[in-house]
Amino acid sequence: MADLAQDFSSRLRQLIAKVARRDRQAFAELYDATAPQLFGVALRIIRRRDLAEEVLQESFVVVWERAGDYSAARGAPLTWLTTIVLQGADRGAELGALQRCLDELEVEPRRAVLLAYAYGLTHEELAAHLGAPIGTVKSWVRRSLARLKRCLEG
Repeated sequence: MADLAQDFSSRLRQLIAKVARRDRQAFAELYDATAPQLFGVALRIIRRRDLAEEVLQESFVVVWERAGDYSAARGAPLTWLTTIVLQGADRGAELGALQRCLDELEVEPRRAVLLAYAYGLTHEELAAHLGAPIGTVKSWVRRSLARLKRCLEG
């Protein structure tokens, strides 16, 4: 059994080295060999399948970009891969919390906040876009931000 684990680790080291040289076939093999385990790690942390899938995909982009940074002297290849996923899972968990809190807002206030922060719309632009009085839009944004803050802190 120990020989099997060593063989697997050795194979992963070889694949990572090839990925560092931009070998697409090695990248596909690395993905096939490790994605199920790494997805399980992400899913246990985030607890949402859709976000865990995103984290896994983003993690493999990082692997493609940073395979040359891997050093066997610093740890086993699966440990290195898991660390990348764990970092992504933290971001995924934060995004999941934000999404949950946004979902608690009513529709129009949520749209106002998202348009203001995602697209940089001013209060005046929000009022025109949403067809609402500017005072209402200002209240939506102010109250929604306060609710989001309480939700994310609690």
